Amino acid sequence: MGNDSNTFWEVLKISLPAIIVFLTAYLIFRDMIENAQKQREFEFRIKSSKKITPVRLQAYERLAMLLERISPQSLLMRILPHEISASDYHQQLLAHIRQEFEHNLSQQIYVSPILWETIRRARENLTGIINRSAEEIGNEAPAISLSKRIIENYIDDDNQMIVIAMNDLKKEIGKLF
Repeated sequence: MGNDSNTFWEVLKISLPAIIVFLTAYLIFRDMIENAQKQREFEFRIKSSKKITPVRLQAYERLAMLLERISPQSLLMRILPHEISASDYHQQLLAHIRQEFEHNLSQQIYVSPILWETIRRARENLTGIINRSAEEIGNEAPAISLSKRIIENYIDDDNQMIVIAMNDLKKEIGKLF
């Protein structure tokens, strides 16, 4: 019995330090591997941000230009109401807004979903103002009458969504930098 007990203690004296050394080495290596992985992820994010940041800024610029181009003041100055009917002018305005929006549709992947929704609502709001203005003056009225009515209705609108969208866009850019 005494011999078995001595053997047990001898094995324990050898095994216990070995187990402690093994566990210590294991924990150190595990931490080193985790830190190396975190470092690689950090470096990847830095490299990615150097490539993505200019593209994101360009997307913000394009969306600001979209909002500016579809604002009633700019839109009505660019598409002048020549000697056409309000109905034809109405269709030209809507086609121009649709074209501008579709041209910038891909920019939504670079901005927050909330900002994109605000920009989309701004376009819908303006389309609604143009449609309402066209209904108010009738199809056979001159295009200049529709132009004036759109400006009046836009000014009377409590929620000037284009202004709100532009302000939200500026706020989001401000958060990035």
